[in-house]
Amino acid sequence: MKHKIFYIIGILTFWFMTTAASCTKVVTYGVDTHTLEVTHTYKSNVPTVLQQSKAALESLGYSVLRVDESRNRITTGWLPVKSDSHYFPLFGRADYSAAAGAYYQMIVDVFTDANDVKASASTLVKSISGRLESSLKAENKFLERLDDFMRSPQIEMTNVGVTER
Repeated sequence: MKHKIFYIIGILTFWFMTTAASCTKVVTYGVDTHTLEVTHTYKSNVPTVLQQSKAALESLGYSVLRVDESRNRITTGWLPVKSDSHYFPLFGRADYSAAAGAYYQMIVDVFTDANDVKASASTLVKSISGRLESSLKAENKFLERLDDFMRSPQIEMTNVGVTER
């Protein structure tokens, strides 16, 4: 009888140890989702817009991870998703609670289009809960700051409007 109890205790201990160890194994990986981009146009050149984009990101508290001058792309470090920046589309509505535990990178691309230079901001989101979409608040906040950095120090105001000099 004593041997049967030790045998049962041994089996239960083995079972408990193997199931407890399985909780620490990776079961799923986060999905990378590239969100929609927002673009603003500037009357400038690519190096200036790239330099001012980097300064605008840093002024907003982003840490710039890479500046790829061959592709005119800036990538920031990973940041936790804010409560209003990304959401999970659920039944035609935006579910912001599903974004908990997700991270994002801001990606800025600078390119020429005819005589203008365009800066495009988007995010790369890493999430376990599925494909998150952006509310575009972070992207628009960055582009508004970039607009401030790109504004000429001299302006001319007339009855027709404001022009930069």
